[in-house]
Amino acid sequence: MNDRFAPYSPVMKKSSEQLHRFIRKLRYTRREKLRFLLVYDVERHGPKAPPNADGCRASSASAWSASHSHSYSSGSSSDQGAILLQPPAARLSKSVTQIKLASSRRRSVHLLGRNAQGYAVFMGINQGGVKDRDIRRVNAQFIDVDLNKIVESFPTRAELDRRVRALKANPAEQLRMLAVSRDASGRFVLKAQRTDARVAQLKARFLKKYGGLLRQAMIVETKNGYHAYWPIRGGAIAKFVPIQNALTKKFGSDPHITNLSRVMRVPGFYHMKNPDQPFLVRVVSWGRKKPFTQEELVKSLGLKL
Repeated sequence: MNDRFAPYSPVMKKSSEQLHRFIRKLRYTRREKLRFLLVYDVERHGPKAPPNADGCRASSASAWSASHSHSYSSGSSSDQGAILLQPPAARLSKSVTQIKLASSRRRSVHLLGRNAQGYAVFMGINQGGVKDRDIRRVNAQFIDVDLNKIVESFPTRAELDRRVRALKANPAEQLRMLAVSRDASGRFVLKAQRTDARVAQLKARFLKKYGGLLRQAMIVETKNGYHAYWPIRGGAIAKFVPIQNALTKKFGSDPHITNLSRVMRVPGFYHMKNPDQPFLVRVVSWGRKKPFTQEELVKSLGLKL
């Protein structure tokens, strides 16, 4: 890790610094394996499939959704277009522009190059393997606050219609997409996405509401919201999920972000769902230096387990 920064822009140098500091904050040692997952992120508007680890196009879609995300995935109807990398921390170059890692197919994968092609860069937060049962250490408790999506279900068409009318009549809401479907149980499912302007408003509102509680957390800003991390020392694996559930209730965050082998977007790389408007995922607050114990975190946030 003695290589110098490549002559890229100051933004890329800062991105490199954020990536490495993020990994250190999660208490990974140089000898421990990291677990990166590269997922084709671009919103699909046609038959074009993502490039796979060989640079070719996968034969089927990689439409990733939170509902499918368990252990080592970000949720997908197919794992084609996803690349798993497990390098020791010491193998990472100091500069994100120089990071090349070997995939399971023994192909060289350039992280920033794949990111530019439309792959999101995720990383396993807790130390261990790719399944929940493989996790050996709790590195952090964390939340994912997504302010872009609205996903609601209703038992009747009348209730659904009332909700749709209310959304459309609300001058504060700004939607760029609204769709209705039915799930396997027959319930009506409403899915909507807000505009970037509306998300920006809700970001400011979220920080105003929860800023005090998040003062000691590491906060990562994403295109659609925030991830917050509380690095943990001496954590019990059995306590991880109950604390995750309590955190989602406390902050109104994504209730699916509870499993031990969860992967999260890495700061220093771009959100590429809309390639015309890439968003650099970045740490906006590093929080306190000393990791929490799980008991201390529960007490300081007043969590109800």
